[in-house]
Amino acid sequence: MDTATPTKKTTDEYVWRVDVPGMDEAIPLMRRWVRLLLADEPALAEAFELIVSEYGTNALWHTASSRPGGRIRAELRIGTHQTRLVVRDDGPSPVRSDRSTDPAEHGRGLLLAGAYADETGQYDCADGHATWALINR
Repeated sequence: MDTATPTKKTTDEYVWRVDVPGMDEAIPLMRRWVRLLLADEPALAEAFELIVSEYGTNALWHTASSRPGGRIRAELRIGTHQTRLVVRDDGPSPVRSDRSTDPAEHGRGLLLAGAYADETGQYDCADGHATWALINR
């Protein structure tokens, strides 16, 4: 896990980034990263742990991030009035064949993320796809 020193964007906002390999073991690392950064705010930490887990898992299951050399990148902006998480993947790829295809086992995570966040969205990037969630304070 490659974590840089936070970038201070303004007097009331810090930006933290992490870049992890596209493998199953990356998801618990990303959850711990969020928990560490939001340790002083347990409710916010719990919400963003769930969200980063869902977005990271989707990156592994549905994008090229799970291919050899694939990456998942996350950014957490912690501000006085809001906190925003962005998870970027490596873009489109066929669904992994080693995953269960039972629809009863999947599909609720994005709904949960939307329930925890005040706003969510996604967009395409030059090098992949990004999914984001924002919680106001």
